[in-house]
Order: sequence, then structure tokens, then C-alpha cells
Amino acid sequence: MTVEHAVELELDGDAAVAVSSLFDALEGAGIESLGAASPHVHPHVSLAVARDGAPEQIADVLSGLAATPLPRLTLSSLGAFVAPEAVLFLGVTPTRELLALNVAVHARLDRAGVSVRPIYRPGSYVPHCTLAMRPGSLDLALRAMLGAPLPIEAAAVAMRVVEVPTGKVRATVA
Repeated sequence: MTVEHAVELELDGDAAVAVSSLFDALEGAGIESLGAASPHVHPHVSLAVARDGAPEQIADVLSGLAATPLPRLTLSSLGAFVAPEAVLFLGVTPTRELLALNVAVHARLDRAGVSVRPIYRPGSYVPHCTLAMRPGSLDLALRAMLGAPLPIEAAAVAMRVVEVPTGKVRATVA
């Protein structure tokens, strides 16, 4: 079985603490948060999910993209995907810089022949920070988020390649 790897933007410490507090609120409501799903998972925004390719190869292909200033992120809304499975997330305001980075990541992965999940491709990409996968009751999960301190302003402090679904960091993009 091939292991997938996500290309993620790591959030700065203050933003990570704010998102982690939302993980805690979900847990308090009996909803398994993304943070509880694995000890390695951390608050992040994914740019792509590679279906193949070694993590070091993916990081090498993306080399230089993290050397330019990474975009500022505004986690501005609460949302849910309902298909192919339920996912609760914080919506990230799509800025020109974030969308351009998504385009650059996919262009490089395409040139390298790395297969990616289509939902992260430019034109389909919905920038988000996942709070819970398959939360069971979206109604209960949404109620647990009432009063969430939005927006959360974040700096992207690193671009990393992590194993899906464990969240283990396998490489850092320079």
C-alpha cells in the first residue's frame, strides 16, 4: 500500500494554540478532534496531498518555495465538507499569495510526475484547517464551535511534508 504525504503549512505558535483550544472544545463535546486522532497531528493548512513519491523527493521538488515569505493566513470561518466524508474545518480566507503558492506547488509536483489528490488542485482548492474528520454528528460539532474566537490570524512558519493520516513529519521544504 502506498503512503500518501501532505504538503502542509505549519501555523505559528499562537495560532496553533488557538486552534488547539478548538480541538479541546470538540473533545469536550464528545467529538474526536484531528488533534486527538494522532499524537503527531498539529494545526496546519494543506496545499496538496501526494499519492506517491518519497517525502524527501517531494521536499526536493518544492525546494525554494519556502525560502520566499510564506503567506499570512486568516482562519476566518467555520465550515464542513459533507462528501466523500464529513470534515469540520476552519475556512482560510483565500488570498492571492496563498492561491499562487498552491499553483506553484502543484506545477512542480506535476512536472516531477507526482500524482496528487484532485481536491487540492488549483481551481478546486478550498483552503482550510481541519478540526475533525468524520465527526459523527456535524450538528453537535458545529454547536461545540459556537463562539469560536474568529478570525485567527496566523503566520505560516514552515512548509512540511507529512505522512497521511499519522501527521508524522517526514521532510521540511527549504
